Amino acid sequence: MFILSVAVCCASSAGEPVAPPPPKETPPAAPLIEPPVSAPDVVEQQLTVTASPIIEAASRIPTPASQTGVTVTVIDGKEDRVIKQNVTLAESLRDVPGLIVARSGLAGDAVSLFTRGGESDHTLFLYDGFKVNRHGGFFDLNSLDPVQLDRVEIARGPGSSLFGSDAVTGAINIVTAKGEGRPELTTSFAAGSYQTDRETLSVQGSEKNFAYSVGASHLRRDHAMSANSEAELYNFAGRFDYAINCEHELKMIFRGTDFIKGQYENSSSGYGTAVEPADPNDTLANRDLLLGFQYKGKILPIWDMTVKVGHYGFELEQNSRAPNPESRLIPGFSQPTGRSVTKEKRPMAEWQNDITAYQSECEKIKYIITAGASIEGNSIEQKDTIFGNTLDRDQTNWSIFTQHRVELFERAFLTAGVRREENGQFGTFTTARGDAAFLIPESDTRIHGSAGNAFRAPSFSELFSPGFGNRGLNPEENFGYDVGIDQNFWCKRITVGATWFENSFDNLISGFFDVNTNVFSLQNINTAHSKGLEMYAQFKPIKQLTLRGTGTLLKTEDDVGNDLLRRPDRVFTATAIANPIENLDLSMDLLYTGRRVDLGPTAANPFGRVELGGHTRVDAAASYRFLKHFRAFGRVENIFNKSYEEVKTFRSPGSTVLAGLEFSWRF
Repeated sequence: MFILSVAVCCASSAGEPVAPPPPKETPPAAPLIEPPVSAPDVVEQQLTVTASPIIEAASRIPTPASQTGVTVTVIDGKEDRVIKQNVTLAESLRDVPGLIVARSGLAGDAVSLFTRGGESDHTLFLYDGFKVNRHGGFFDLNSLDPVQLDRVEIARGPGSSLFGSDAVTGAINIVTAKGEGRPELTTSFAAGSYQTDRETLSVQGSEKNFAYSVGASHLRRDHAMSANSEAELYNFAGRFDYAINCEHELKMIFRGTDFIKGQYENSSSGYGTAVEPADPNDTLANRDLLLGFQYKGKILPIWDMTVKVGHYGFELEQNSRAPNPESRLIPGFSQPTGRSVTKEKRPMAEWQNDITAYQSECEKIKYIITAGASIEGNSIEQKDTIFGNTLDRDQTNWSIFTQHRVELFERAFLTAGVRREENGQFGTFTTARGDAAFLIPESDTRIHGSAGNAFRAPSFSELFSPGFGNRGLNPEENFGYDVGIDQNFWCKRITVGATWFENSFDNLISGFFDVNTNVFSLQNINTAHSKGLEMYAQFKPIKQLTLRGTGTLLKTEDDVGNDLLRRPDRVFTATAIANPIENLDLSMDLLYTGRRVDLGPTAANPFGRVELGGHTRVDAAASYRFLKHFRAFGRVENIFNKSYEEVKTFRSPGSTVLAGLEFSWRF
């Protein structure tokens, strides 16, 4: 009887065309692989409905993830917060195939993200569609808490045709949750290892045409691994939506951080406490804030218009109060003292028009033309008495863009876009990308692929900083492509997929240290390449259990055949999420990271190439709701207390625990 019921289920869905569900009913989960939260009614729905959320990181128009040729993963914000209990976005990204996360020490310390073998500044970050990278591509991933998070959209592959500079190997869109229903207040407190505590507070709801969602979090640790390793982090986010009528709506968002830490790892060489004693003196602080406004409306039955206006500001302050008396790694090097303050600003505006040029319900054909323009300003003010840097620069970038999308018979989806950008520093760049997705409902198969080019303009610091800046640097460029397949079995309870990708980089910017003159400089290297295979699988035998795995096989090399730094040759993850009884959620994550090359001190060179071996880490979390309004939760990271280095000379913190209590009330 069971086999017969499965056969009937699959047969009934095999001949039906795949149509995108309405956005409100779409669970915010990764295409085909990410499960929603474990509430019984939601999980039961996933067994019969393809998880294909409406996303904005892969196309100029909101598109179901299954109907784009770009490789996309979506992280469910509620699962990430409630079940897995990640307190930084960096930890959330570890399970995404194609992404490599390298953290120096504890949560809140420096984090590098490498997408498909690109550089750590090759991934564009967006808050609700607004660019928040610093000028030159850097993003402060270590200080971002997933407070008030609805979902995270990760689109891999060149994305400059959509977003301009910095989307060299991918784009990540962090979407703030929209308020729904009666007002709800939620607050929590947690404490754990290394004298760490974390508090959160959020309010969300809706009233007629108005919806609101605001939240904040606070994370603090005191003298974690050594003296001067304390840190304090504030995150806050909000979203306000107002529907003027059924065809016109307004949205305002804000998101920001305020972070200060003791810079215990700072030293004359830049190496960590595994090589040099902790610095007892220095501090580091940064703050950022985004304000964004959006209007979206239907001007005519075939014409939709979107207008965005935003402002992003970033401030970094570093104080080097006194030299580390025990920092003696490199003869002739001394640790300078002083204060550095850097302020960056980016006002931006965008105008986009989507025209449905042709639509036939009978033939199931649709053709959409998108066209628009954007402008952004970038400015920096830097006063640095540590290295003697003083910068006061600004530039304005203009761009026009167009995209053409054809949907055929609810089976083929073809998209091509081009962008022409007038960069205030380097002149004109033209970038383009095309992608295609083909759905075969009879076998529940998706075939997809994309190809395009991208660029990253050097930062103000790389160009103009005294001592190491190089005004002759050229923008970094990339041409990349990918092709993949997703396959469902057993009425979508089993899903597997794989994507092959390749990137060809030109003019990568790299630092060089001359051991004879003790001079550090920045230069363009000729070429570099990355290629690899991304894989994922999910098995959901019953609604109370989800098993998931991902894998990335990666090969990188520069123009002389050396591996690119900090890119492991393989990464595998395994996740189990269970709901054994009502209100109890359990999760376990396993992460294996393979060998990789980094910089480290050797007998011949204080910045020599060294190899780091592979390591395995296991994390676990539990969450239990009781008395209707309360939830107890806890997370253990690195259960087996493994010792490893994700970044050479920065030891892992060992096993850490964070546990607490949450209270929620819906009025």
